[in-house]
Amino acid sequence: MNRLLKIALTTYAFFLAVISVVLILITLNQEMLAGIYMLLYTQVLSSPVIRWLVFGISLFLFVSSAGFLVYGLQSDRLRRTRIRSNDVGVIDIDVDAIESIALNSAKTAQCGIKSAKARVSSVKGGKLTIRLNAVLYSDVEIPAMMTKVQERIKKDIERYTAIPVAAVSVKVNRVEPVAARVER
Repeated sequence: MNRLLKIALTTYAFFLAVISVVLILITLNQEMLAGIYMLLYTQVLSSPVIRWLVFGISLFLFVSSAGFLVYGLQSDRLRRTRIRSNDVGVIDIDVDAIESIALNSAKTAQCGIKSAKARVSSVKGGKLTIRLNAVLYSDVEIPAMMTKVQERIKKDIERYTAIPVAAVSVKVNRVEPVAARVER
């Protein structure tokens, strides 16, 4: 999702949530915001049916705005599956499966990765971007080995899923020493 749209959706959801909370408080608590309440009570809320209708609408606005807020903050995450269709039927490839392929590729590249975590997101054109956060052993030549890992991840994901990969970025979070072996 475009960054400007994400900011606009998040801002809208925040203001909608604030307005709906104020409306809920006004309909439930007669002492709160006495001036506004008196205006609303004399104009709108004098009937119990209208009062519950306003409460229901306010509650709906609050729940929907919370949903929009979560969607706006989590929109970078892919749908849970990537759907591929062929002559026989449909193939659903879960994001977790793609992340597992990326992790397996990184670990089997034998480039000194102690542990890693992969995140997959989509970009325009149905392509994927993979972000790998890795903890390496200290005896690793980082630029050369991480280039090898990037190429391996891209090649394996494209081969196993037939989904094009736009970019693979690797972030080295930590370098840990190789544990010395103690012989007896």
